[in-house]
Amino acid sequence: MPNEELEIYYINIGELAKKFNVSVSLIRYWEKEFKQFKPEKSIKGTRKYSKKNIEIFSHIYQLVKIEGFTIDGAKEKLNHQPIVQNNQQAIEKLAELKVFLTKLKDAI
Repeated sequence: MPNEELEIYYINIGELAKKFNVSVSLIRYWEKEFKQFKPEKSIKGTRKYSKKNIEIFSHIYQLVKIEGFTIDGAKEKLNHQPIVQNNQQAIEKLAELKVFLTKLKDAI
């Protein structure tokens, strides 16, 4: 099985805007407002959004557009709530915890 960490995928700002049905200017604005949301740029200055960038944008979108947070409220929430980088990592950690708790229960 190939290492998924090596797989790099980027989309441009137009594709990101289309994916979330928002304007390109909103994306640029959120880049300025949220320190966690910083895409890479090509030599020409073209923004390149990675899977991680998309996850962060999605989280910001959820807070601001769906849950109704203000920009400042969303910043505060993001500063105190880590974003899950990889769902597979979370699943693996939960599986490890389950094994540990099962062993602990059996030991009692």
